[in-house]
Amino acid sequence: MNSQLITIGYSSLASRVKEICLPPIREHVEILIAVQGGTIQDLQREDVRIIYLDSIGAAKSRNKILTEANGKILFFGDDDMKWVQEGVEEVVHHFSCNDNVDLILGQSIDENSNLRKRYFRNRKRLSRFNSAKAATYEIAIRTESFRSKEIAFDENFGAGTANYLGDEYIFIADACSKGLSCEFIPATVAIHPLDSSGTRFGTSEDARARSLVFHKVFGALAPLARLGFVLKNPMRFKRLVLILRFIFGRFPK
Repeated sequence: MNSQLITIGYSSLASRVKEICLPPIREHVEILIAVQGGTIQDLQREDVRIIYLDSIGAAKSRNKILTEANGKILFFGDDDMKWVQEGVEEVVHHFSCNDNVDLILGQSIDENSNLRKRYFRNRKRLSRFNSAKAATYEIAIRTESFRSKEIAFDENFGAGTANYLGDEYIFIADACSKGLSCEFIPATVAIHPLDSSGTRFGTSEDARARSLVFHKVFGALAPLARLGFVLKNPMRFKRLVLILRFIFGRFPK
């Protein structure tokens, strides 16, 4: 691992902290766990720091981690994933060799070692047009770049809120719009179960949440962006009425 300090930050409910698969203790690596919904027993790890929050919502806990992290490079973890050390080291190396890169998006595999979705085959510059499928545990950032630009996760989106997805996409889009350099590299950094909030389609709840995400990223151009999203795979919405509501952002209250 690179000699500069690395932070791995987990967001978790108190009831799920015991599910976290912590990586081995490594020199120059600190682990932060932002805990919501109660307290936990001491984990007996000198490299672990616990932060308690009175709030609920993954975006709020990730923002707390972003504020508290001592590492120059910050990885965001979930309580139901495992790190792939070789991929993590590849990301850290890419940062060290590319001083102008502020965010790196890697890739992840499922329990059967299959890629969880389609990824670019090679290094790719990210923008609001090609980063909608990002998962939190695939993201690593240069901490000070985001602090200096005052970029944080939108706390109206993500797990624990009514708009329970899309906070990662908004985070990357915001970084791109504020001039930060964001890249994908084909480094496998995490193992995560195939099912997640970002892979669920076919309900009014997920269609509404995605519609609001596109409004946040594209503003007045959101209907066109939503139409483009639908045309890539219209069958995943399952019903025509959901497609129309999604595109035009019109949902029953």
